[in-house]
Order: sequence, then structure tokens, then C-alpha cells
Amino acid sequence: MNSGSYTLKLENANFEELQSMFTQIKGTGKGFREHEETLSAFAASLTNQQTLGAGQIIKFNKVWTNVNNDYHPSTGVYTAPKPGLYQFSCTVMTQHNKTLRIFLWKNDTKTVGVYPGNSGYNMGTLNMVLQLNKGDKVYFKQRGSEKSIYSDPASNFCMFSGYQIR
Repeated sequence: MNSGSYTLKLENANFEELQSMFTQIKGTGKGFREHEETLSAFAASLTNQQTLGAGQIIKFNKVWTNVNNDYHPSTGVYTAPKPGLYQFSCTVMTQHNKTLRIFLWKNDTKTVGVYPGNSGYNMGTLNMVLQLNKGDKVYFKQRGSEKSIYSDPASNFCMFSGYQIR
């Protein structure tokens, strides 16, 4: 037996096996990204000015992005779809010569806050990275006597966004 033909048969068998594997992968429509996950992300803005009630959750009602629909504009609450590391950001604007104090909440725990000034219109921004478990709730809530938030549908001055880092 010629050892060259044996090697060629083995190479052909390996090639056919590899070709079959590629065909199967291609048939899934996902290729080599079959195990990639869709990460959660959202961005929403507030379309009108409000005088918030004591402890009221701010409902950012104009949704720009809502991958997986984990942000609920009717409640203003984001619900983590799975455990992971998440980034949240919020920018708010006060009504003219009014004050506003809001805090980022994780479930029932107050985390960081923003307190823009009270002369003219003022803006405040905060960013926070949180470790979340599946089902954890994240939202912004008014706190104290400072409760005047400004926005309008043409400018969308106030926004809330977040995304899963990993």
C-alpha cells in the first residue's frame, strides 16, 4: 500500500468532516456567533414639565431605544433581565427658578442623587454602574421638597438610559 494515498484519503476525510461542520453552522443562520447574547439597553426622555409628588418615580415616557423591552415607560422602572454589570445615566433640568432633587434607586435602596441649582434653568447629570441580579428594579425618584422638573417634547432635556455591560 502506498502511504501517500493513505495520507490523501485521511486528508480528504478530514476536509469532508470540516466541510460538513461549516455547512451545519451556516445552516443555523448564526454562524460562529451562535452563543452571542443580546444585551439589554434602553434610552428614554421626558416630554413635559411636572411638579412631582412626594417620592414620585419619574416616568421617562418617550422611548428612543428599548432592546428586550426591559424599560417600562408606564412605570418609569427598568427591570434587569439577567444578572450582570449595568451602566445607568440620567440628565434632568429644573423649571425656571425652581429646585429638583432626585435619586437613583435599586429596588428599595437609594443610591446616588443629583440636585441642580435653583436660579434660572439648571441641569444635573449622574452616572452609575450597578451589579444587578435578575429582576432587580432601577428607577429615579423625587426626594425632599425639591420637585420641579422641566422638559418639553421638542427638546427632550431630561433623559434616562442604561445598558448591560456584561
